[in-house]
Amino acid sequence: MIAGIVTIVGRPNVGKSTLFNKMTRTTQALIDDRPGVTRDRIFGTVSSVFSEDDGYSLIDTGGFETEDLYYQPFTKNIVWEQTVQAIKDSDIVMMVFDAKVGLHPHDRQLVQFLKELGKTVVYVVNKVDGNEQQSMALEFFELGIDQFFHTSAAHSRGLWELSEHIETQLQQMNGLRSVKLREEGATKIALIGRPNVGKSSILNRLCGEERSLVSDVAGTTRDPVDTPLRFNNNPYVLLDTAGIRRRKKIFDRIEGLSVMLSLRAIEDADVVVLVIAADEGLSDQDCRLASLAANLFKPLLIVVNKWDLFPNKETNTARDYERAIHEKLRDMSFVPVLFTSCTENQRIHRIMTAVEQLAAAYAQRVSTAKLNDALQLAVHEHTPALLKKFNKRVKFYFATQVSSKPPTIVIKCNVADDIQESYKRYLIKRLRSDLNFGDVPLRVFFRDKAEEKENREWGS
Repeated sequence: MIAGIVTIVGRPNVGKSTLFNKMTRTTQALIDDRPGVTRDRIFGTVSSVFSEDDGYSLIDTGGFETEDLYYQPFTKNIVWEQTVQAIKDSDIVMMVFDAKVGLHPHDRQLVQFLKELGKTVVYVVNKVDGNEQQSMALEFFELGIDQFFHTSAAHSRGLWELSEHIETQLQQMNGLRSVKLREEGATKIALIGRPNVGKSSILNRLCGEERSLVSDVAGTTRDPVDTPLRFNNNPYVLLDTAGIRRRKKIFDRIEGLSVMLSLRAIEDADVVVLVIAADEGLSDQDCRLASLAANLFKPLLIVVNKWDLFPNKETNTARDYERAIHEKLRDMSFVPVLFTSCTENQRIHRIMTAVEQLAAAYAQRVSTAKLNDALQLAVHEHTPALLKKFNKRVKFYFATQVSSKPPTIVIKCNVADDIQESYKRYLIKRLRSDLNFGDVPLRVFFRDKAEEKENREWGS
């Protein structure tokens, strides 16, 4: 059972994210030597040192920053607001100090703040990599604290004793709370797009809380924000990602790492939601992201956000806008388009309905009999052209669906390599329509019946 919430706090660059990754045995949190990298709350799970089936929730937070020492580009300290919320939600607070820097005035302020809240606090002196840091760690006793745990997160030292102490503390508490965790079989939804198009605002609207930081500063989100959600009694995981700009415009290492994690989220997703800004339109970068999802055979939903900002709207404006998107995407003209406005809360609720439909079609399996009936009907209504090379037409023998997520179909025929490109696109379009695969891409293999080992993959 996963019970109890532990929040890591401390000044910037004391090793909170390294500690988080080591304790959760993941690479969820971005790590860099510069301060102020972590902004959003990052949730993970720590396995129990006593039982493989037990554990607790761990939250990484942004650093404690004040007016005289501030690393963020925001006029309001929204990172600290997220941290305070995590502290209030936690059962235990793990406060981390930096042994190499020593005691800092902001350490005193944060210790006093936690005492005023009355939280159970575990104090950790991190970066104790040798005897020199061990001696420097003694100065933290000036704070009037009786017990410190000395760790080196970078070298995995002292983590066992720390975890054992935290679990013992949790076991002695009553009424432990827990955050929602990913459920087995949950549908994963990746929110992708360029910076500042409203991905985080959409996530917050869908989950009903300020889960992800929102500001006018492009690139606010860095770490992927993983949020469990239930819709129509089915489990989902919303993944807010960093904005993805063109590679030649990325000069910062942190942004590069964030983009890499965003691209990985597309690969892991069951459904991809591409968010664009209505007043900016579908850019070439948006088309690249859509193509990436299509090449991975991922169901795609395009959300045109900030529709309230689009000027001079008329009756057919949305229809014309959608047509322009489909013309630019060409072979992905089946992709659904939804118009929303987070600030006006318009049609946000329709996103999950559209995602649910895409996820159902993505996981659908069709019987072999039904598939072959659809194939025969499509061929009967549009016979393939005569192949001059062989002086005969393509003959289709048999079709079967071999897997789902994505729906994958194998079609046996006599001359697989010589089927016209246009006819392959026609067949795929007809199968998607006639078999109710809706708006998801189909993965289709055409194979020669006589040569089982040779095949060619096609899809749209």
